[in-house]
Amino acid sequence: MKQTLLSFLVGGMILSSVAFAQEKKISGRVTSTTGQAVPGVTVVVKGTNQATQTDANGNYSLSVPAGKVVLFRSIGFGEKTIIVNNNTSVFNISLEDNTNAIEEVIVTANAIKREKRSLGYSAPVLKSDELTEGRNSSAISALAGKVAGVNITSTSNSPGSSSRVVLRGGSSISGNNQALIVVDGTPIDNSSVIGGASSLESVDFGNRGNDINPDDIATVTVLKGPAAAALYGSRASNGALIITTKSGQKGAKNEITFSSTNTMSSILKLPEFQNEYGQGYSDYTKDGELFFVNDPKENWSWGAPFTGEFQDWGQAINGVRQRKAYSAVKDNVKDFFDLGLASDNNLSFSGGSDKSTFYLGLNALNSNGVYPGKKDTYNKYGVRFNGSTEFSNKFSAGVSFNYSRINSNNVGGGQGGGSV
Repeated sequence: MKQTLLSFLVGGMILSSVAFAQEKKISGRVTSTTGQAVPGVTVVVKGTNQATQTDANGNYSLSVPAGKVVLFRSIGFGEKTIIVNNNTSVFNISLEDNTNAIEEVIVTANAIKREKRSLGYSAPVLKSDELTEGRNSSAISALAGKVAGVNITSTSNSPGSSSRVVLRGGSSISGNNQALIVVDGTPIDNSSVIGGASSLESVDFGNRGNDINPDDIATVTVLKGPAAAALYGSRASNGALIITTKSGQKGAKNEITFSSTNTMSSILKLPEFQNEYGQGYSDYTKDGELFFVNDPKENWSWGAPFTGEFQDWGQAINGVRQRKAYSAVKDNVKDFFDLGLASDNNLSFSGGSDKSTFYLGLNALNSNGVYPGKKDTYNKYGVRFNGSTEFSNKFSAGVSFNYSRINSNNVGGGQGGGSV
């Protein structure tokens, strides 16, 4: 009898031990305090290697021994723990924001990221919102006034005109002082192309830094002096602008973004013109006094004084001489120019899954300048695509594609041969 009772007790203890060791499958959904799903949250059984991640909708499932502690954690959110019991198998978790815990990460070179506090040199970073605040069509000109020691100069404010970027002043009298521009690891030559038969007929053909669409930029890191040269060699001896373009986020919902900017421009200031004398280069009498115009530096704009009387003018048409009042035509130069119109439209698609991301940006910039007719047009069309996917923990692939097409009659600040 005693032996039977002992066997019964030992068997009961073994069954209790097996029941205690059995795992229980739990599931649920992880959201933020605003109710939005949080993808990519790490769900781990504390003290073990058992772990999983939430999917794009914030859902998870995991086998956990009863009585174990489960930890939920994600970048930008505070950690949360639960204790698994036998009564509940569904645990919906709400994580609170904890943005103060995020350290600012800076892209110093292609695929090289560092925490800001770990750098021993200045590396200001501009975000996308800072570049697009003024809706400038030039990514280079948009940097003006935003970073100390950065000097931005443009030939004109018209779309497509050249923009130069110099960090901490020039270091060479005759050489190139511009900073190196690196877009997603690819260096870009930002030298200006100026052509023409003479200095009076020079035409600005723009430079390649302005081909970059500001709406496609995620961040711009400004590296000055030795810090840039150490990463990119002698080409970056004058500093470097490290531009990182936008990409989708893993597990994020698909997004469509559209923006449109319309700008009007007009001539702000003109030289002061005299409206007292007509065209000519001769001696004339005024109020009985003889005046001599014999200065070779004059420009044939100091003839006889205007009288307002009708006089013969121009060549004869059908044997009849034309007549008009000999008086000044005020604002004739100002009325020569038109109202400039520019339209900048951007459309982007972005998103991602658990292992892949994509971003597609489309841009169209159409401008008619202040010159009359079609002598001052600028049309730029651009397509940018960034995509990446992870095949395994150690193998991934990505592609970056950018295409720009420009059709321009923009005079860009050059002068005609008849200008004086």
